[in-house]
Amino acid sequence: MKLVLTGRHVDVTPALKTFTREKLAKLSNLIDDLAEVHVILTVERHRHTAEIVAHGRHLSLSARGSTADMYSSIGECIERLERQAKKHREKSATKRRRSAARPRTAAAARSTPDGGVDRDGRQRIVKTETFSKKPMSVEEAALQVKGSDFEFFVFRNERSQEVNVLYRRKDGSLGLIEPEG
Repeated sequence: MKLVLTGRHVDVTPALKTFTREKLAKLSNLIDDLAEVHVILTVERHRHTAEIVAHGRHLSLSARGSTADMYSSIGECIERLERQAKKHREKSATKRRRSAARPRTAAAARSTPDGGVDRDGRQRIVKTETFSKKPMSVEEAALQVKGSDFEFFVFRNERSQEVNVLYRRKDGSLGLIEPEG
């Protein structure tokens, strides 16, 4: 981590440098790829201001603290940066958990190491569903789909006695697949 200290109307003493470096050590533990930290120390009358800008590979954080003492200004600044870093870490962890919890699609199942294939090289059947042999109308089948969390519903059409598929479209409406006839 590269540390750049700039003093405006204040001398940057070795004690300030070591204090700042020690405080930033905790921040560098929170941010893995912390590349550069720029600390600007300013004194105006009785107000001591510290401004810290930390640059990482995918993240830039900045904070400003102003008190009557330079050391407490630096401490206040670093506390704010730590809160920002923790918030960023939690947000990225939540994003990873969400992406891991997404339901797997058929394409994702094909990309698994075994690709859904058993030891004999045959396609493996993971789940079996049964459907009613009783013929029903398209309207009854639509009620079955709307009342369940199924993406599709296979039924025998009472009008044509053919097997039809009713499916839920991305826009929320229903689609019907009938054999040519």
